[in-house]
Amino acid sequence: MKTIKFLAVVAFFTLSFSAFSQGPRGGRPGGGPEEMIKREKQALYEKVEDLSSDQKLLLDGIYEEFQVTLEETMEELRSSGDRESRREKMEAIRTEKDTLVKDVLSEEQYKIYESISQSRAKRKSRDSEMETEDQ
Repeated sequence: MKTIKFLAVVAFFTLSFSAFSQGPRGGRPGGGPEEMIKREKQALYEKVEDLSSDQKLLLDGIYEEFQVTLEETMEELRSSGDRESRREKMEAIRTEKDTLVKDVLSEEQYKIYESISQSRAKRKSRDSEMETEDQ
């Protein structure tokens, strides 16, 4: 069963992300998306102690593709200037990542992942509120 999931994820990446194979572009001040993704992945690996090597391999692939897709989409959407469209596309990318991660993790492991994601969302909301207050 795990082998089938692994092959499905690999096939999905090969077909879905071939357009994004250029890799990340230039550094951003403060780390940008690559630092956010690195922190999330590190938190997952620290809190879910019973990850198998196959799960780690799949998660590494998911996070790598998520980073590339996120950066490419952000670049594309910055030029469009449509903030609502950007928000919708970014949420779709995150939802896709969450779905892939859910396929890799057990139910118990995914609950931990969800708690990590929720704390990330709360931090982001708090940071946005602070920026609004500063203006």
